[in-house]
Amino acid sequence: MSGSLTDLFSVVALMGVFVLIALGLHFTFGMLNLVNLVHGEFLLIGAYTAYSIERATGNVVLGMALAPVVAGAVALPMERGLLRFLYERPLDSLLATFGLAVIIRQTVQLAYSAVPRSVSDPLRGSFQVLGVNVPRWRLVIVVAVLLLILGMWLLLNRTPFGLRARATVRNPTLAATMGIDIGWMRAWMFVMGSAIAGLAGSLLAPINTLDPQFGLLFLVNSFLVVILGGQGSLAGLVVAGMVLGGSLSLLQFVIPTVFAQIVVLVIAVLGVRVRPLLVARRAA
Repeated sequence: MSGSLTDLFSVVALMGVFVLIALGLHFTFGMLNLVNLVHGEFLLIGAYTAYSIERATGNVVLGMALAPVVAGAVALPMERGLLRFLYERPLDSLLATFGLAVIIRQTVQLAYSAVPRSVSDPLRGSFQVLGVNVPRWRLVIVVAVLLLILGMWLLLNRTPFGLRARATVRNPTLAATMGIDIGWMRAWMFVMGSAIAGLAGSLLAPINTLDPQFGLLFLVNSFLVVILGGQGSLAGLVVAGMVLGGSLSLLQFVIPTVFAQIVVLVIAVLGVRVRPLLVARRAA
């Protein structure tokens, strides 16, 4: 019984990881509709920020706190210098963000080499709850995801910033006539999404090996979650992350991981095909 409950927590933890890696993309791709292939590299920046600060100070928690700041600081000039011209040009934004991703990845490789690195677990080990073995850091990730979801919902639905952001996304022309600076609003949304990705990378670093390909491991799953959940839908993103993360975790118990990932991709593709039909039927 305790073994099955422990497996259940592993499922919940992987659900949390899927939601976590996609939360930043909710702003940059889901709301701004920017094909953001550099999202994985902001995860990479966050992870290596935590690693670098830990090496310099011995304090990995400080590195995790600074990870979103560093990611946001990289994102702002990137958006202001290039990406702000590409919001209505999906093919150009795809090529531009792909190029930026390659530049960041190669810069990290030059600075740190391709040798795998590791980040210390701030809360090593696990504890027992009703006979369930709960790894401390994975529980922290689950709690962090819940807090981020709540914070994002409050920000977008209960603050003036959220009102301006939603107006910018839904009708930029009307928003501009109301005095909203569309350019800077998009910039801050991009920075916010990138900062969340940086934080996600730092939180995932203790349970993953770091190398310059770290961000690529999560990029595809990030897009799958946002696309399946529906662009701009925070609730849909959470549900999609739970479905895909839960499916992958459960399938890994019965089939090899590679085949489980293929099945999850098929589930996502089918979901993308079926979801518009369900939405249309509900509207009718």
